[in-house]
Amino acid sequence: MAKVKQKRAARTREKILAALEQLLESKEFEAISIADIARQGEVAVGSIYSHFEDKEALLPALFDRYVERIDARVAEFVEHGTIDGEKYEPGDTPDLREMIEQSIRGAHRQVTETLGLRRALLTYRRLNPDVEVPLVSKLGHDAIELLAAELIRHRDEIVHDDLHEAARMVSYFVNIAFLDRIVLPGAATKDDLRPSDEALIKTYTGMVLHYLTRR
Repeated sequence: MAKVKQKRAARTREKILAALEQLLESKEFEAISIADIARQGEVAVGSIYSHFEDKEALLPALFDRYVERIDARVAEFVEHGTIDGEKYEPGDTPDLREMIEQSIRGAHRQVTETLGLRRALLTYRRLNPDVEVPLVSKLGHDAIELLAAELIRHRDEIVHDDLHEAARMVSYFVNIAFLDRIVLPGAATKDDLRPSDEALIKTYTGMVLHYLTRR
């Protein structure tokens, strides 16, 4: 009986967090109410309060849930050589430029798919500046380690001796490229001065290539 209750509670918790993540795709966290989450997740308001003290308490759990998804993808890649079921062969790219462009496109795709979550993360960090959020270090660490592994394959073309530091700098460049998508989602798409995503990806590819090779 206890196991049945635990499974039911886990399912309810998952429905609550999934509902919040879905709502974040179209609304700011501040504009989402507990009633909205209950309605989206098809759970009772009381069920939410039985799992979480208040709305803000959902955010750390939501971030932890995303970290679990990242860990699952890494485990899938290590065990099967696939990402989301698709075969991926690291290092098969024919040249450094293409590897860089693929990395930037991957970062753009990840940002696009998790805009709401990332905006909520910024909100939480602003409200809780002294609280460590594992998701932040997780995203940064994984990106740097994967990129450093790729740079090693192109060591002869790169002018930097410390490839891990080079990967850290490139990761920072790429994050800055798409920052306005997170911070100013509406303005970023309406501003005529902002380049298209495709133009941005191509330009940053050239900038990163120059940083790594000086050519």
